[in-house]
Amino acid sequence: MLENLEPLKPNRISRIDEVMETLDAKDQKILLDALNNRQWSAHGLSNALKARGLMLSGSTIKRYRDVNREK
Repeated sequence: MLENLEPLKPNRISRIDEVMETLDAKDQKILLDALNNRQWSAHGLSNALKARGLMLSGSTIKRYRDVNREK
């Protein structure tokens, strides 16, 4: 009955991917470096991005970091 039980894959693009699509390659690299830099708190990075017109919440940044932890 449960032989092929698998989690559903999200069919929606993530908020970080949405923001990445709006950036040029240089800014994409800067954002990825910042997302992966644990010296930035999620809340601090969110505020710094908001000051530059990019809306990413601290919880979105934290979720990204949790999913992408040291692969």
